[in-house]
Amino acid sequence: MNFDEGAVVTEKMSRGGSGMKEKVGFIGLGAMGNPMVENLLKASYPLTVYDIDEMKMNGPVQRGAMAAVSCKEVAEKSEVVITMLPSSPHVEQAILGEDGVLEGLSNGTTVIDMSTIDPITTREIADILSSRGIGMLDAPVARGVPAAVAGTLAIFVGGDSETFRQFLPLLSVMGKDVQHVGGIGAGEVVKLVNNLILAVNVCTLSEGLVLGVKAGVAPGVLFNALSKGSANSFALQNHFKNCVFKGKFEKGVFPVEYILKDLNLALKTGENYHIPQYFGALAVQTYEAALAAGLGNRYYPVVVKVLENLTGVEVRADLSD
Repeated sequence: MNFDEGAVVTEKMSRGGSGMKEKVGFIGLGAMGNPMVENLLKASYPLTVYDIDEMKMNGPVQRGAMAAVSCKEVAEKSEVVITMLPSSPHVEQAILGEDGVLEGLSNGTTVIDMSTIDPITTREIADILSSRGIGMLDAPVARGVPAAVAGTLAIFVGGDSETFRQFLPLLSVMGKDVQHVGGIGAGEVVKLVNNLILAVNVCTLSEGLVLGVKAGVAPGVLFNALSKGSANSFALQNHFKNCVFKGKFEKGVFPVEYILKDLNLALKTGENYHIPQYFGALAVQTYEAALAAGLGNRYYPVVVKVLENLTGVEVRADLSD
């Protein structure tokens, strides 16, 4: 198999093979982290977990994981530590802070950060770890909670190619398409570009579908027509079909606050490289409107409700047939 940059793993690797599996530490048991841990447990990886919310550790512990009292303890008991946290400051604190991962790791171990954070922060952390003889991959994920549950995430991996090869079987437990995209920080860049495009698409679909319904076309008819046309997209078939059309905007699933964080990181990265982000900036303002409307903790396709409330129509339909 070719592991050059850009190589994609489209089928599950052997889940650990016949050899000994690494002792894995996992920090961050939120909406994405919890199902990722479940897949590692199903694959029989020795696992130590930690979350600042102790209740979130109960499920994994009942299924065989060990609970730690700090990020440092996770590192002390692990050969590789995975972090899955909300933002750059959270990752910095977990890895570099007091009782953090760095205090517990030994020379030759590896950190895999699967959070979506600023690539500059990723590179700064990697440099500090490298000075202590510790390797790092950045491996943010895409496709959302259903894919985390199914173990079919897309994973964009930045870092040394040899380290990527070493941990590919581990990553393949959690993802179906695992791609090495370049040096450290490249995974974060790809993830920010992915979320920038997706977030703008969700805003565009919101405008278009609200327009269509207001102008007299039934929501279900619109969906079926767009699904067969050039406006079809991942967002339409997933975020809108499974969420917007059902009026299902759950709490605890990637909320408006998180997509705003990712969009602002994309804009910051664009600023660093002097790349205008016109539509990204408009998307930020659209999600800010949802935040102002009190929808900040709801699944981010709820942004459609801003236009629905303004226009007096709803994009809802039973698409089960």
